[in-house]
Amino acid sequence: MEVKAQVHTIAKLKDYHFLVPDYQREYVWKADDQVEQFLADIASEFEPEAKDQSSYFIGSIIIVRNGSKYDVIDGQQRLTTTVLTMCALRDLLKGKPLDPRQLQYFQTIESWLSSFDMDANEVQVRLELQYEESKDFLLQLIQGQPTPPEDTVSIQRMREAYERITLHLQQHLTVSLEALAEYARYFLTKIDLVVIESENLSSALKIFETINQRGAGLNAMDLVKNLLFSKAKGQDFSRIKDKWKDLTSHLQRAGEGDSPLRFLRYFLMARYYQGILREDELYKWVISGEGKRSLRYEESPYELAVELEKGARRYADLVCATELQNDGGDYPAVTRIGFINKVKSRQHLILLLALDNRCPPDAVNYLAQQIESFFFYSNTLGIQTKNYERQFSQWAAHLRGLQTESDIATIVDATLRPFLVEKLDEFRRRFLALRDNDYAPLYRLRYVLGRMENTLLAQCNTPQKGLRYIDGLQIEHILPQTPRDGIIPPALASNQPEYEAHVYRLGNVTLLESVINQAVNNFNDLNGTWFTDKQGQYAKSGLLSTQLLDHSFAIGVNTAVNRLSAQPSVNFRTAHWDGQAIQQRQTALLELALDTWTLNSRRLDA
Repeated sequence: MEVKAQVHTIAKLKDYHFLVPDYQREYVWKADDQVEQFLADIASEFEPEAKDQSSYFIGSIIIVRNGSKYDVIDGQQRLTTTVLTMCALRDLLKGKPLDPRQLQYFQTIESWLSSFDMDANEVQVRLELQYEESKDFLLQLIQGQPTPPEDTVSIQRMREAYERITLHLQQHLTVSLEALAEYARYFLTKIDLVVIESENLSSALKIFETINQRGAGLNAMDLVKNLLFSKAKGQDFSRIKDKWKDLTSHLQRAGEGDSPLRFLRYFLMARYYQGILREDELYKWVISGEGKRSLRYEESPYELAVELEKGARRYADLVCATELQNDGGDYPAVTRIGFINKVKSRQHLILLLALDNRCPPDAVNYLAQQIESFFFYSNTLGIQTKNYERQFSQWAAHLRGLQTESDIATIVDATLRPFLVEKLDEFRRRFLALRDNDYAPLYRLRYVLGRMENTLLAQCNTPQKGLRYIDGLQIEHILPQTPRDGIIPPALASNQPEYEAHVYRLGNVTLLESVINQAVNNFNDLNGTWFTDKQGQYAKSGLLSTQLLDHSFAIGVNTAVNRLSAQPSVNFRTAHWDGQAIQQRQTALLELALDTWTLNSRRLDA
């Protein structure tokens, strides 16, 4: 394998014309992150007016000859940022009253950015971006033409980078024109990088892999991509390129286009690896003997690209569903997971990614229903979220390749159910001692009470409430938080701490519409008919669980609602409200919770 490596200043890059192939990743550096660091690192070395400036090394690029130009295999982010900096220098110097020496800098920058090739009979720019997301932005910026109005993510970041660089350079121009010219000279002559030229693409990708292996945790996704390209043959090369573009689009939709390693971790843990795989271990495992045998990318790189793209599509769909916080999604149970386990939770995706790629959405959502129940019980039990990954990675191995609800149910009965049944007694004890803030924040408490409300409605064959409706309700403390004049009758509590212990128990809260909640806030004279007055307002609510707090509430004769009110799980009805009634309601809510969060449609204590 023939390799040439040379240290060049920026000025010496005029000997090359670079192409970023269309299969490469688009420009991803952020103006307030990597670009800012790029400028800060140079600024820390540049000493204005110093006679002997120290050089600064900015890294390496890997290239392969492509006719009279060179394909950039690695380093396009720093190379593009370098070109943006040269454009900013040119634009700030242009039109200024330059002395002969400053004019030489300006002309050097202009000829560096582009030059006329007489053989090709056309202007050649120093760097040409061939990936679709660039939309000729850099080409037109180099040529001093109006840039395209269309903003892809890549264009937006290049535009922001150019503006940030310009702002930085204007600080030198504010000092003097000579200060900016000195910066230009430093940038051209004292910024070094290593240009590694390989004989062919396969060798270049191997070099890229070798250079980056030590930092595999940071580059695992790019390394896997280049690994697939290095194994591709014939038409597979362009097909892998298309699949990878789709994969990147999916991850951008999930908000993880710049940080794809969590997807890669969960994908491998869900479908191939046994156990927990850390980010810094990803690429090491991929190229290990076990990884090669499992992924089969050496024989079938395109097939792995297809599977990764499908996995990324499901991953993005499920991330969006988790964050939806609204009705109408394709995976309603996944959206509910966002309520019970926070909208930024992701561990459940390990289980859902394990299912076969041909698994229909209904079956995926069926598994999500079981996971939703798992999260309700585990959160009530106080199981730390860091324990989920290990447990889920073990269960995922049993779910791999499943497509039907019946097969999923079998695995749920063998994994999730026994894990929770073992903790059932502890769950009962914890639930009966729950306070309202144990389901903080408020959206989670509303979710818990709303899901139990919907269980009651389902038992009466009545339409259920949507997530948006439930999330718009208020939390009502039946025994009021602030008694009038602070007076607490001895029959309710002997002191303030005992009273508060009653007030903030889960059995003392219910959901209520805001208008009615405003009315019941006035009923806080504990020496009066406060509870009877509240019951009259509760009966006006559109929530069955709240209506049933009125001991006289009924609908017709021998109706589903009246029959329901006699069940232990709806034992809310009492003419008096005190600590004993709160305990009684909390016990009823325990039964209702077991009716609500089932596994395979069976209560946990079935």
